[in-house]
Amino acid sequence: MKKKPICYTFGECIFGNVRFLKRFLSLLSLFIIGNIGVVMAQEVPKFTVAFKNASLTEVFDYFGKNSDYKFTYNSENVKNETKKITESFKNVTLEQILAKCLDGTRFSFEIVNKNVVITQRKLADVKLIEITGRVVDENGNPVPGATVLIQGTTNGVVTNMDGYYAINVRPTDALRVSFIGYKTSIVELKGKTKVNVRLNPEEQKLDEVQVVAFGKQKKESVTSAITTIRPMDLKSSSSDLTSALTGKIAGIIGWQTGGAPGALTEEEMNTKFYIRGISSSNGASEPLVLIDGVESSRLDLARMAPEDIESFSVLKDASATAMYGARGANGVIIVTTKKGKKEAGSVYTSVRYEAVASMPTDKIEVVNPQTYMRMYNEALLARNPGATPQYSLNRIERTGSKDYPSWVYPANDWFKILFKDYSVNHRVGVNVRGGSETVQYYASVNYVNDQGMLKTDRLNQFDVNIKNSTLSSRINLNVNLSSGIRMLVNASINYDKYHGTRADVQSAYAYAFNASPVNFAPTYPGDFEYGWPHLRFGSVRKGLGVALNPYAQIQSGYQDRSRYSATTKIEYIHNLSALLKGLELRASASLSKTGYEMNAFEFSPFYYTMDAENGGYDFETGEHTLTLLQNGRRTLQKPFQGGSASTSSTQLVYEGRLYHTAAWGGEDATLHQTSLTAVFQALQANSAPVGDLFSSFEQRNLSFSMRGSYGFLDRYFVEASFGYNGSERFTKNNRMGFFPAISGAWIISKENFMQGGINKWVSFLKLRGSWGKVGNDGIIKEPRFVYMPEIVGGPSYMDTEPGSQQQLYRKEIKNYGDPDVKWEVSEQLNLGLETRFFKDILEVNLDLYQEIRHNIIEQRVTIPAQVGVEVNPLDNLGKIRARGLDLSAKVQHSFSNDFWIILNGTFTYNKAVYKELEEAKDKPYWQLKTGYELSQRVGYIAEGLFRDQAEIDNSPQANTGIMPGDIRYRDVDGNGVIDVNDAVHIGFPETPRMVYGFSGFINYKNWEFNFSFQGSGKRGFFINPKALSPFVDDHAMLKEIYESHWTEKNVDNRPFWPRLSVQDITVYNKQEDWAANNTDDRRSTYFMRECSFLRCTSLELAYNLPLGLRKKLRMQNVKFFARANNPFLISNFKLWDVELGGDGFNYPIQKTYALGVNISF
Repeated sequence: MKKKPICYTFGECIFGNVRFLKRFLSLLSLFIIGNIGVVMAQEVPKFTVAFKNASLTEVFDYFGKNSDYKFTYNSENVKNETKKITESFKNVTLEQILAKCLDGTRFSFEIVNKNVVITQRKLADVKLIEITGRVVDENGNPVPGATVLIQGTTNGVVTNMDGYYAINVRPTDALRVSFIGYKTSIVELKGKTKVNVRLNPEEQKLDEVQVVAFGKQKKESVTSAITTIRPMDLKSSSSDLTSALTGKIAGIIGWQTGGAPGALTEEEMNTKFYIRGISSSNGASEPLVLIDGVESSRLDLARMAPEDIESFSVLKDASATAMYGARGANGVIIVTTKKGKKEAGSVYTSVRYEAVASMPTDKIEVVNPQTYMRMYNEALLARNPGATPQYSLNRIERTGSKDYPSWVYPANDWFKILFKDYSVNHRVGVNVRGGSETVQYYASVNYVNDQGMLKTDRLNQFDVNIKNSTLSSRINLNVNLSSGIRMLVNASINYDKYHGTRADVQSAYAYAFNASPVNFAPTYPGDFEYGWPHLRFGSVRKGLGVALNPYAQIQSGYQDRSRYSATTKIEYIHNLSALLKGLELRASASLSKTGYEMNAFEFSPFYYTMDAENGGYDFETGEHTLTLLQNGRRTLQKPFQGGSASTSSTQLVYEGRLYHTAAWGGEDATLHQTSLTAVFQALQANSAPVGDLFSSFEQRNLSFSMRGSYGFLDRYFVEASFGYNGSERFTKNNRMGFFPAISGAWIISKENFMQGGINKWVSFLKLRGSWGKVGNDGIIKEPRFVYMPEIVGGPSYMDTEPGSQQQLYRKEIKNYGDPDVKWEVSEQLNLGLETRFFKDILEVNLDLYQEIRHNIIEQRVTIPAQVGVEVNPLDNLGKIRARGLDLSAKVQHSFSNDFWIILNGTFTYNKAVYKELEEAKDKPYWQLKTGYELSQRVGYIAEGLFRDQAEIDNSPQANTGIMPGDIRYRDVDGNGVIDVNDAVHIGFPETPRMVYGFSGFINYKNWEFNFSFQGSGKRGFFINPKALSPFVDDHAMLKEIYESHWTEKNVDNRPFWPRLSVQDITVYNKQEDWAANNTDDRRSTYFMRECSFLRCTSLELAYNLPLGLRKKLRMQNVKFFARANNPFLISNFKLWDVELGGDGFNYPIQKTYALGVNISF
């Protein structure tokens, strides 16, 4: 049998064996047919998708995540592509989508199975063109070393020392310009061959820049005491921005004086704030406020919305303020508002709304009417046991009884009758921000609606509640005329429209306390005779008039007021680097105008009385009879006096500035750094109406100031500045003032010996110091010209000749005029330390300072009586020294991208004393002001209450008519008599020595939580016992007096109130009469209190919508928030909100609860 041959190769096995070949071909055919069927069964995937303003990278990432396709491409090249995709696709293949998206770009694609490869197209040779231009910074200064690349490539050039460049590109290319510390700018050519580029600083670099007088400096090189706060830290539901300053900014000493809405003058504002306290005894101590470089009022600052603010800085020492001369003696607040963005085609809009419920932080508690009557009888018998009680038991039982109409036996809670429990207010704001390379703009409109808590009688034809609406608008334009020339235009306007009661709102709560709760009803229904339609106000006869009815005071008239303030500033900025590198010229003019109008209308109330127990009420029929006490007038008319007012003021300021900056030496040009600033300013202002000749003169002020600084090795800095001012207030010889300042700083952390181990926990350490003098010509408001004699119209009197009816007039001296009066000069010394620890997690800044005020203005009182002066003349009589410290600390740490915290704390201490003062020599040495604080009172030391008659008989107050339970005073001079010589300096000053605060911001994912607290201490105030004396002039009785007063059963040495009486407390305790001494107030320690408290000023919880949802809504951000301002207070004082001090009956400080939303798109 013949054996089959062995196949040694593949070909031999296949083609040498026909049978095997047939089988192999059959199997191969089946395999191919099967695969063709599978392929034909698989459809090419199709997609439905919409892109809006998406980059190529975002398109590729989308399909990479939402399909089986995998993309391969050069990420750097694709990232540099400027084309944005805005297109919708419906049921199309990936190939069709990519063809559309890559059209017009330099990229092509290839799909192999499920792999997509993106490559750059091979373009045909294109003729290149040369592009030239210059790269400058935000101020127009050249940027040497900037990189200019062709977008999407690594081909490029670097600018020369003057910022110029030249590069060859294709007509369709774009340029990518970048430099360290600045935002990268991508510029499309659009057929241009000369392209100038302006670079803007990155946000991080903006944080490294500090606002200083007339300019900006690198934060590390600042040698002065300047504090900057984030605008978001000033947000609150109050319509007064200044209410948030105290406790947030180290160096600010302030407090709240009330909570009435609608302050249209600075005197009506609810806050007082000073930079480093008050160090002038008579002169103005308010800081200078500059908004976008324009001098503005504190009221305009209060009207600002935090959303409009870019930066908020406080200049505190002389080296920081010397260039402002006379205007900067009390510190300077510089506010810079937001500007537009250089993003062509991009417009950013933000809208916010807030609904705010407002109510008093505390209420004055008085006893109920029945207790009032019982205590009246007790007080009457406490001084005269044989007296007949004022109120019978029957009357007390019937008062407030539901068996009778409420007006028969009135039981008035005047606070409930006059005031609502709360009011609802509204805030709305819109701002728009955008621009291009040529023009950038920012515009905002804010509306605030505030209401008071006064009730309006339903029969009244007009509303007496406070309603104040504030509309504010701002427009900022930045026009780049060329690469080195800019024009800035800032315009703002505030308009207030106020409607409210004709009565003094600040006295409304005092009205409620000073009216009898039981003697009459607020209003009476009509009887048979007086039933015609009108308001029948209740009262009783008092002297020749009627007793106070607070309801009638509030309801009997209204006033409409309005205020506007408009400011426009135009600034021209020209970079003169072509003449001298680093030179810049600025020229500006600003116009500010304010106006105020008031019109009041009132009717004359009809007053009635009804005595139920003496025929005024028929208990069987229920009929009543009214007795007319005082006729009135129903029609509204303008009051005879004070029915209208109109004032206006205009201020025009011209300013020219010249800057020069230079840096040279070393690899990075930081070996030497210099800057020079020169400023000339002219101000003119006038006001109307004109009351006299002097007030008709236009106010003028000229100033020239300079500042020069030098830095070495970027760690040693020195600076010198001066202000040269002229003031119209002084005579020619004293008119001009020269005020110099010098300062220096040393960044210790940059020294070699600080490198290594120590800089791991001390990341920054800077020591600085300054000395300077600043003048103050705002020494006293009146007279305007202190060197000029002024005689005005004096009083009139009847001719003393018998039978003569002639009225005689005489002139009187207003000011004698003193040509030797000169500038009040503030000499300041400051030592500062700035530190950051643990890689900038902890930041601590400390300033210690001393200020000496020379030539303080006082009225000369040490004049012999035989000289015969009519008014005490003004003169420079002394010296004041103020010392203190400003401390701030900050902790910021990010635990992750979703969780971070920021904690802030401030502490401010200030003590100002008279260092030298000309004083009268005929008073005890312990009453001299020298060595004591400015606002510290002189008064009597109360040692408690007399326990029995024997103690009275053995005291200096024997035989003065006092009784056990009256106040015992210390006989300081030991002469056996309590008189004015026994008064000494008592208590703390009436401005706080100490202010502190702490706040925090916590962010976790989409949630935000803010809190802030503010405290105060070492501030004294006095309760006016004469104003609180129960029963006197129908005063109510405080619950505190009821619960804590001296009785024979309660013989505490120091209860809140001494022995009761229906007479004024000063009848038996004469030292409590503040005005008893004609020259000075004399108070006592019995009613002295310390204003010490800790207030929670803000709690806020906010939620930001997630990013995915915001994208679907096409929103940048949507934030919902709930906020509480002044929700609670910790204090030992319980009568009223302790921050009011002695003004407890002022319109109360408000606490607010708000809900709101911020939307940005």
